[in-house]
Amino acid sequence: MENYNQTSTDFILLGIFPSSRIGLFLFILIVFIFLMALCSNLCMILLILLDTHLHTPMYFLLSQLSLLDLNYISTIVPKMAYNYLLGDKSISLIGCGIQSFFFLTVAGAEPLLLTSMAYDRYVAICFPLHYPIQMSKRMCVLMITGSWMMGSINSCAHTVYAFHIPYCRSRAINHFFCDVPAMLTLACMDTWVYEYTVFVSTIFFLIFPFIIIVYSYGRVLLTVHCMPSIEGRKKAYSTCSTHLTVVTFSYAPFAYTYLRPRSLRSPAEDKVMAVFYTILTPMLNPIIYSLRNKEVMGAVRRVSRRICSEKSYKISMETYNQTSTDFILLGLFPASRIGLFLFILIAIIFLVALFGNLCMILLIYLDTHLHTPMYFLLSQLSLVDLNYISTIVPKMASNYLFGNKSISFIGCGFQSFFFLSLAGAETLLLTSMAYDRYVAICFPLHYPIRMSKKVCLLMIIGSWMMGSINSCAHTVYALHIPYCRSRSINHFFCDVPAMLTLACMDTWVYEYTVFVSTTLFLVLPFIIIVYSYGCVFLAVYRMPSTEGRKKVYSTCSTHLTVVSFFYAPFAYTYLRPRSFRSPTEDKTLAVFYTILTPMLNPIIYSLRNKEVMGALRRWIQRIAL
Repeated sequence: MENYNQTSTDFILLGIFPSSRIGLFLFILIVFIFLMALCSNLCMILLILLDTHLHTPMYFLLSQLSLLDLNYISTIVPKMAYNYLLGDKSISLIGCGIQSFFFLTVAGAEPLLLTSMAYDRYVAICFPLHYPIQMSKRMCVLMITGSWMMGSINSCAHTVYAFHIPYCRSRAINHFFCDVPAMLTLACMDTWVYEYTVFVSTIFFLIFPFIIIVYSYGRVLLTVHCMPSIEGRKKAYSTCSTHLTVVTFSYAPFAYTYLRPRSLRSPAEDKVMAVFYTILTPMLNPIIYSLRNKEVMGAVRRVSRRICSEKSYKISMETYNQTSTDFILLGLFPASRIGLFLFILIAIIFLVALFGNLCMILLIYLDTHLHTPMYFLLSQLSLVDLNYISTIVPKMASNYLFGNKSISFIGCGFQSFFFLSLAGAETLLLTSMAYDRYVAICFPLHYPIRMSKKVCLLMIIGSWMMGSINSCAHTVYALHIPYCRSRSINHFFCDVPAMLTLACMDTWVYEYTVFVSTTLFLVLPFIIIVYSYGCVFLAVYRMPSTEGRKKVYSTCSTHLTVVSFFYAPFAYTYLRPRSFRSPTEDKTLAVFYTILTPMLNPIIYSLRNKEVMGALRRWIQRIAL
């Protein structure tokens, strides 16, 4: 930074990611939050647009809040990610001005919009008969237009002033975006006048709106307290607490940052506070509004039904027709807010797993530096994980959204077949990857022969074929067992051991074959993996090179982490006798090897692997150029 050309008009954004594994972890976390914020805010806007039940002033204002949050996070995160991946922290003077303008516009419009939303609740609860007049369409449009216009005017004034200040010190901004107060520390002139205007502006855009919001909710809570209806009181408290939660998340860190004198501020603290109001709040707002709002969740279900052109129907477990060949999947999500939270969490994990595994496959395919046996096997692991999670989660989500927990007899067979095929293939593939590392480290001169293209293909084809044969045998047997009890499977997918509890015949012979199969596909591969890594660590220990040792430990520990996450819950589930098993415990453990592992594998391999991160940088640079 010291040697940076002082004559350049570009600024340097020092950023928030340290050049270490912690920095990489923070980068992945913020990208994940960014994708989640984009997805949830777009869903909220589309939901309000598509569902006529939400065409009310309150939800019209909420759609605008989601639009603001969408712009808010998109102004900051893409540039952060770009700078980190390419290692280029510069931003042009014009680029800095545009970023600053959009940030201040959205930051100014959001408090005014939250004030409008507080006023909407105040009129709706305190003056319900006046609501259609005081919150007419025209009034809503004026409120929204006013918020955007006042935010833009304020932003324009600040941006123009900030970019007319002469900067003669270092041009390194100790922040992750062009925040005007952080830029002022680089100015060569005394900026106390401008700092005073920032203070006045903050009072106008933060303190006054906050006083109005507090007054509105004070009146609302007083009115609610006097309500005779308990149900009405609950609904009013729920709506207001949702809005107050959002206000707190948005206002508190913002006010703390901008109302402190410069002498009490520190760059590190400012950056941490900025993460709250620029990154976390845009992600949390739509989640808070959906978690705390029955009308939004009702709209989600209605729109889902309309898109899929299916009629929703609820099935009572007690009166379910026993002559039907369909099964009922009792699922993982309880009918409560916890269930909704788990559904949103698993949907996000599913999207991250899809994105992560697809990126890993494309990266290995596109980058010639990764065209080695180790990465060829890793691309197959990502392909298995991609199919693995896609076999389970879409059906879970469909059942939850439509309230229809049934799965056809054939559908159950297909799901069980694909799940067992992929589970069997993954264990053998992880063994092949352990053998690859064993040969590479213990017999490096033999590596090109023992791990040739032909051997790799045979390993992959063998893994898929043996997994499919094992799966076919289990699925055919399971679907030929007579089921004369309840057809409700206490699981979130067609897991054969869970299906066996519904059989009318003694299944001890089949349970014994499950034990033998588990030993063959889990215990024996695990013994081979442990032996391979035992030899590897012994060979590494004798290495004279410290750098070589570090590299090998890093690669092997990555693979062992993946193996542990997959094998431990799988073995614990399938090697226990039926008398020690419980449906709740089985479902919890199944979440690890069917949902979490496919998401974690690409993250672990990218976090612990410099070659993968190098390939990612090269790929992004190629796209950028």
